[in-house]
Amino acid sequence: MPLFWRRSKLDLDRSLDHPHSDLQHLLQSLGVSDPNRWFDHWLDRGIDSVGQELWPTDSTAEWLWWLAVPLLTIAEAVPQGTRHLIGLSALPGCGKTTLGRWLDHAAKELNLSLQVVSIDDFYWEGPALEIAMQGNPWGVPRALPGSHDLALMQRSLTAWKQGEAVDLPRFDKALRNGRGDRSGWFQCDADVLILEGWFLGCRPLDSQASVDCGADHLNPPIQPEELSYRRIVQNQLERYQPIWDLIDHLWQLSADDFNAPSLWKQQQESNQRRERGVGLTSQQVDRFIRMVLTAIPSISFESINADVCLAVDTCRRLSRISLHCCDQDSLSSDSLTG
Repeated sequence: MPLFWRRSKLDLDRSLDHPHSDLQHLLQSLGVSDPNRWFDHWLDRGIDSVGQELWPTDSTAEWLWWLAVPLLTIAEAVPQGTRHLIGLSALPGCGKTTLGRWLDHAAKELNLSLQVVSIDDFYWEGPALEIAMQGNPWGVPRALPGSHDLALMQRSLTAWKQGEAVDLPRFDKALRNGRGDRSGWFQCDADVLILEGWFLGCRPLDSQASVDCGADHLNPPIQPEELSYRRIVQNQLERYQPIWDLIDHLWQLSADDFNAPSLWKQQQESNQRRERGVGLTSQQVDRFIRMVLTAIPSISFESINADVCLAVDTCRRLSRISLHCCDQDSLSSDSLTG
């Protein structure tokens, strides 16, 4: 049982009396003027008993109250029939997939019009994915910019934003011996859609920036073939910008330590092998981690223009909230009416 369930009374009582200033500012940006009433509202809706089994046992209260419930608050505020696309950017393994599963479950339990999809669900089908990933120096089977069917993604999201019910793909990473493949489709007709991905919101480097910038921390140093492929990735990132432009509000989980995905990915693959009986080998995990660290300069993640940024430490604890939007009211309920 997650920590915030075991200690909920003590922590929630303290939160009600002395809400964290970061949370207060976030709630204000969402149009919530009274944090106490907000807490009571969600407790009355039974939020503390929704999907307990979906959270890891070491989850802390901040995941619920700083991130999950604020996202549900947006879904609750969006007028029926108004489409609102929220982006969630986070490095691999930090917990965004778990969060997405819980949000999907909670939305159904609470009758909220919200669904979650990953950019990974838009990977090319197996044969096309193999072609797209040929020649990358890390030998990864997916995940790089260029591994997604962008025409399908843009067509689907655009139609959804125009009010249509659309069929979105699902991708199962356990298929093809862990290389993954498209596994089916699901209908999306929710008013709020959360689109998550590990490089979501990343933009190409400024024309004056060198492609080898942000490589000083790498050990071993970045290799010539990796540097060469960075240029390909930069060109691919340009093709994602029309997708990012569809996003109404962008949230980011920002790692305090850019090397944290090394630990997170190893844990993630270990869990998949235990639960599904298949996953990447240790060598494949090492190559994947190296790709994450080298394919896109770290400065690209640091400069994501997120409306809300939550810092995550290596233990996946949320430590602070930053609002990067210039207008504090830009996330309020008044802005959710379209």
